[in-house]
Amino acid sequence: MLAGLCGCAKEGRSWTDGLWIDTPPDYPFVPDRVLVHPLTRAATTREGEWRLRVHFFFLDAWDDQVKGLGRVQVQLFAEGEDGGTRIEPVAWEEINLNDLATNRSHYDHVTRTYVLEVPQDAMPDWLPRALDELEAAKEDGNVAYRSFAGRLTIRVVYQTTMAGGEEVVASNDFVLAP
Repeated sequence: MLAGLCGCAKEGRSWTDGLWIDTPPDYPFVPDRVLVHPLTRAATTREGEWRLRVHFFFLDAWDDQVKGLGRVQVQLFAEGEDGGTRIEPVAWEEINLNDLATNRSHYDHVTRTYVLEVPQDAMPDWLPRALDELEAAKEDGNVAYRSFAGRLTIRVVYQTTMAGGEEVVASNDFVLAP
């Protein structure tokens, strides 16, 4: 029954507080920031392969955690060189959170974060070696978390369009350590 009622909506109108209005309200509970959650980790599987899980979440203007619509891209930056060549940034496939099935599949209800598990074949060749070095450095308390790749930084970039057509872009960086 509700689906039939919603099907009669006129374009340019929205439903709020039980009334149809001609212009959408300034809805305050939309994401205005994205943060990489500290649950973000690189860890090895039982088979010894590295797994990278990036957790991120959105905050509204009141610093409350909210779900979001828009597009998200997870990027990886390194400061070092591999075989004498500067390591280029890596950007994984964009997540379209406007697609509700995709939004739901990336949302973890337990942690209240969105999660991107980077597929093994999508990791650059140098990343497992750099993570192995970082893991070895963790054993020695006198060694900084650095590898031949330098500091590994995860960046989450969030882009959305507000009701008035305004583009909003937010990002957050996180230094990766196993």
